[in-house]
Amino acid sequence: MIESGLTFCFPKADSRAISLPFENRASMEAVNIQFAPETGTEEEWNEAYARLADYFRSYQLHNRIRRTQLILETLRRAAAAHKLDTKKTPTAHSIEQARFMLKEWLGAIYSDMNLNESQLEAGGRLGFHLSGGPARWPNFFLDKENLPQDMIEAMRSAVRASGPGMQVSKMTPRDIDLGRVSEVAEDTFDTLGRHPILRYSILIGIVGAVLTYLYLLFR
Repeated sequence: MIESGLTFCFPKADSRAISLPFENRASMEAVNIQFAPETGTEEEWNEAYARLADYFRSYQLHNRIRRTQLILETLRRAAAAHKLDTKKTPTAHSIEQARFMLKEWLGAIYSDMNLNESQLEAGGRLGFHLSGGPARWPNFFLDKENLPQDMIEAMRSAVRASGPGMQVSKMTPRDIDLGRVSEVAEDTFDTLGRHPILRYSILIGIVGAVLTYLYLLFR
């Protein structure tokens, strides 16, 4: 799914452009961000965008504007890297740059905790979630130049609580393309993430439905 606020320009390979306005058009004007990679095709960079959107959504960043900012910064870095090495796909370069940005950010937060690379990435993800980072500090995610002290302490405390013996398992990722289903699911999860009362109401409704079913089944 392509998020709002982007204009892709391909001056050498493709003259077409994609202009995607923000959903809240009534409350704010469309924001167009120019992205003009010198190598790769429009389809390849759209695929890279989609994979980055999935990557950053895994950190429960419900703020779409911040997520788009991060994606565009990552794509710019990936475009520069792809220009030097076209053997790798834009998607591969994009994920590589995203993980490098994450490593730099987490390295600044856990600089003196002697974590290896796997522990740094897994512990950082754990610390960000347990500290409430997606809701409390979404605008500081991957911003190593601006690290709120309370965010640093909260994330470090979460990793300390997990203990030094934290083990990290590895799985080989595989692409899953659910088409329209993934778009509907994204909108649903974003809505539930922003509205906890709605989330709990749905949960209560589900529990109520199960209890009603069991009552009717065994009465």
